[in-house]
Amino acid sequence: MDFKTDRFQRIEAIFHEALAVEGDARAQLIDAQCGEDSSLAAQVRLLLSASEKEEQRTTSLASEREQAKASESVGRHIGPYVLDGLLGRGGMGVVYLAHRADGEFEQKVAIKLIDLPLATTTFRERFRQERQILAALQHPYIARLLDGGVTANGDPYLVMEFVDGIPIHRYCERENLTLRQRLKLFLQVVEAVQFAHQNFVVHRDLKPDNILIAADGTPRLLDFGTAKMLSPSFAAAGAGLTLEGYQSFTPQYASPEQVLGSQVTAASDTYSLGVLLYLLLTGSQPYQLNDLSTAELLRVICEEPPSRPAQAEAQNRSLDADLDAILMKALRKEPSARYGTAIELATDIHAWLDGMPVAARRGSFRYKAGKFIHRNRIAVAASALLAASLIAGVIGVVWQANVANQERRKAEESAADLRQLSNSLLSELDEAIKELPGSTGVQKLLVTRVLEHLDRTAKNIHGDRQTQLDLVNAYTQMGEIQGDPYVQNLGDPHAALTSIGKAIDIVTPLAASSSSDRDALRLLALAQQYRGDVLFGMGETDVAVRAMRVSTDVWDKLIAFGNVTPVLLCDAGSAYGTLGDELGQSGTASLEDAAGAIAAYRKALTFDDRVLSIDPHSLRARRGISIYDMKIGSVDMETDPAAAVKEFTAALQNAEALPEAEKSSLSSMRMRATLMRKQAIALEQLGEYAQSVPLFLQAVDFNRRTVAQDTKDSRALFDLVVALDDTALGYEDAADPALAAQPADRRKNLTLARNCLAEATDGLERLLKMDPDHDEWRILLSFMQVRLGAIDFALHTRASSDLKTRMALNSIRELYAKGHLSPQILSQAAESLLRAEPASLEDPQLALACAQREVAQSHAKIPSMLLTLAQAYRATGQIEKCRATAREGLVLLPGQPRGAVKPRIRKLLEIQTRTAR
Repeated sequence: MDFKTDRFQRIEAIFHEALAVEGDARAQLIDAQCGEDSSLAAQVRLLLSASEKEEQRTTSLASEREQAKASESVGRHIGPYVLDGLLGRGGMGVVYLAHRADGEFEQKVAIKLIDLPLATTTFRERFRQERQILAALQHPYIARLLDGGVTANGDPYLVMEFVDGIPIHRYCERENLTLRQRLKLFLQVVEAVQFAHQNFVVHRDLKPDNILIAADGTPRLLDFGTAKMLSPSFAAAGAGLTLEGYQSFTPQYASPEQVLGSQVTAASDTYSLGVLLYLLLTGSQPYQLNDLSTAELLRVICEEPPSRPAQAEAQNRSLDADLDAILMKALRKEPSARYGTAIELATDIHAWLDGMPVAARRGSFRYKAGKFIHRNRIAVAASALLAASLIAGVIGVVWQANVANQERRKAEESAADLRQLSNSLLSELDEAIKELPGSTGVQKLLVTRVLEHLDRTAKNIHGDRQTQLDLVNAYTQMGEIQGDPYVQNLGDPHAALTSIGKAIDIVTPLAASSSSDRDALRLLALAQQYRGDVLFGMGETDVAVRAMRVSTDVWDKLIAFGNVTPVLLCDAGSAYGTLGDELGQSGTASLEDAAGAIAAYRKALTFDDRVLSIDPHSLRARRGISIYDMKIGSVDMETDPAAAVKEFTAALQNAEALPEAEKSSLSSMRMRATLMRKQAIALEQLGEYAQSVPLFLQAVDFNRRTVAQDTKDSRALFDLVVALDDTALGYEDAADPALAAQPADRRKNLTLARNCLAEATDGLERLLKMDPDHDEWRILLSFMQVRLGAIDFALHTRASSDLKTRMALNSIRELYAKGHLSPQILSQAAESLLRAEPASLEDPQLALACAQREVAQSHAKIPSMLLTLAQAYRATGQIEKCRATAREGLVLLPGQPRGAVKPRIRKLLEIQTRTAR
C-alpha cells in the first residue's frame, strides 16, 4: 500500500475516527464515511481488526511480564514483612500485599517500593518525602502509614494500612447510592483533602483509583507519592523532580495549571475534586480525552469548557441548577475563579443538602425566596391555607387564631427564657462562679433556684422538641455542678445522678426516634458522660464504665457523620479521657486496665490534635493535651517512673505555654499544681530527692493559697491534703536507709515529713467534719496518724503518739469490718497495720487479710500492692510466699537497662526476694 496516496490518507482518517467510538456507533460511522465504497470500508475494518489484535497482544505480554515479576517477588522479606502478591504499580512505585512475619502479631499491610531500575537520588528523596507526608497525616479517611525502612538493597519502603476496598465510583454504582448519599460520601473525601491542606500537603493526583471505600462504607485516600508540600522546606525536593521531568498526574483529573507545569496550590486539588464529583453525579467525565495527542489534550483541558452536567446526566439522577453551578465553579480554568479551598466546596454542598442558597450561584431575591419556600413548604402551605380561610371570612377562626397566637407567644417566651437559662446562666455564669474563690454558697443557691424552675417547665413541655433539648442541657449542667468530680462541684453526687437521670429520660427517646439527630445525640453523649463521671467518683466503676462506653459510642457516631467541629472533637476527647481514668488511672477505683487506659488517652489526644489542625489556637485542645499526657504519665508511674517523668515534663511544658490569661485561671493553676506534684512523685520514685522537693513545695504552696480563698471548698482542701501527704512520703523515703544514700539527713527528713503530716491531718479532720462518713478520708487520716507515731518513735518524741496510733488502728479495724473497701483504702490499711510503732501495735494477720483483698481486687496488676502483700507475708513468717509475690511484682516492671537508676518499687521488691527467715 502506498502510504502517500490520497486513498491511504482517507483510510487513516476514517480509522482514527472509528477508534474513538465503539460498537454500533463505529459501524455506523464507517458506513457513513465510506458510502458505497465497500473496498474502502473493508480496508478500514481490516486495519481496526489488526489494531485490536496488536493491542490485545501488547496487553497480554505486559500482563505476563507483570505477573512474572510479581511472582518473583512473592516470599521476599522486607524488614519484618513478607510479600504476598502485587496490588498495583504506577509512577515511580509498586505496591505489594504483605503480612507481618516476625511473630509479634498478625497483620496484612500494603508495602510500597521504588519501581525504577535506576532510581536517582531525587526519586529516593521524593519517596522519603512521601513517608514524611504520610506520617503527618493521621486522619480516619486517609490510609495510615504503619512503618517504614530501608531494604537490604538500600531502597526505602513504606508500610501502609491495607485497604480492602473498591474505587469510590464503582462503590457508588454497586450500592446504587442516591444523589444525597453520593454527596455525603464525597464530603468525607473532601474532609480528608482539607485535612491534608491544613497540614500543607497538596495531593495532586485525586482520582477514583486513589480513593477506596472500605468495608465500613468510609473512604480511604491513598497514594501521596506525587503530593507536594507547601512548606518552603520542601521546595528543593519538588524542584528537583520537576527538573527531571517527573510531573506525575492523571490527565482526566488534572487541573490546567498541572498540565501546563505551572504553580500547584490547594485549588488544584479542588479542581480534581470537581472532576471526581462530576463523575459520581453523572456517571461520565467532563472531558473526553481518550486518544488525544498531547497538543489536543492541553487545548481541551486548558481552553474548552466542560460539558454541562445537565447534558451528561445518567441513571436518572436529576441535577438541578445549584449542583450544576457547584460543578462548573469547581471546574473553572483559572484557580482564582474556582473554589479556593476544599472547605469552600464542602460548604456549598452542605448548603445544597440543607436546602440553602449556594455561593456558586449569585442568587436574586427570587432565587433565595424560592429556597426559603422549599425549605419551609409545610409552613408556607399552612400559611396559604390560613390566608384562604381568612379570605373566606371565617371570623371565628380569626378569633381562635388570635387566642392561639397569644398562647404561642407565651410558650415561645417561656422556651426562650429556658434557652437563655441553659445557654447563658448555666454555662457562662457557672464558669465565672467556678473561677471565683469563696463561691460555694452562691453555687448552692443557684442550683436550688434553677432546679425549681426546670421541674416546673418539665411538666408542661408536651412534645416541644426544642424545649425538651433545652431541658436536657440544663439538667445535665445542673448535675455537673452538683457532683461531677472532674469540675468544681457542690459535693452532692446523689443529687447529681437525679438531675442527670432526668436529662437522660428526656433525651433517650429523642435520640432513638432519629438516628441522625445530631443535637439529641450530642446531648445524650454528654449526659451519659457526666453520669459516668459522677458514678466513678462514687466508686461505682463498673456502672461508670458502661455509661462512658455509651457516651464514647455516641461521640464516635457523631464524628463518623463528618464535618466535625472543634467543640465536638474536644467533647469526644473528654469522654475518652474519663474512660481512661475508669479503666486504669492509678490511685482511683479504676479497673486497673493500664493498656486500655493508655489506649483511651491516646484516642483523646488524636481528637485534640485534629482540633489543633483546624484551630491552632484552641485553648481547650491545648489544655487537653497537657491533661492526657499527665494521665498517661500517672499510669506509667506504677511501673516505669522514668517514662512518667517524660510525660509529666511534656505536659507541664504545654501547660506553661498557655496564654497568660488562661494560665491565671483557677482550673489551669490547679492543673499545673497537680502536674508539679506528680512530676515530683516520679522523680522521688527514682531517688531524685533534690529535684522533687522544690516541685512538692510549689504544689503545696499553691494549694494553701487556694484553700485560704475558700475555706468551704472541700476539693481544694483535699488537694492540699494530698500534696502534703505526697511531700511527707518523699521525705520519709529520703530518710529510709534502704532507699537513700545519705543517712546523715535522716533526722532532718523525718522532721520535715512530720511537719507535713501534722498539717495534712488537720486538713483531713476539717474535711471529716463536713462529711463524717467518708471512708476514704477516714482511712487516710488513720494512715497518716500511724506514720506520725512511727516518726515520733524514731525521733524519740513520742508524747501522745501511742494513744493516737491505737485509735487509728481501731478505726482501721472498724472500717475493715464494714467491707466493700477499695484497693487504695485496703493498701493504706495494710501499710498502717505493718508500720505501727512500737512494734507491739502491729497486726500482721489483719494486714495480710487487707493485702490479699487489695491484690485480688486489683487483679494482681499493681506492683506496689504486690509489695505490700509480700511484706505482709514476711511479717507473718511466710517467707516463700513473700519471695514469690515479690517476684510476681518484678515481672510487671519493664526491663532495667544496664546502668540505669533503679526505681523505688524495684529496690523494695528485690529486698523482699532476698528476705531471710
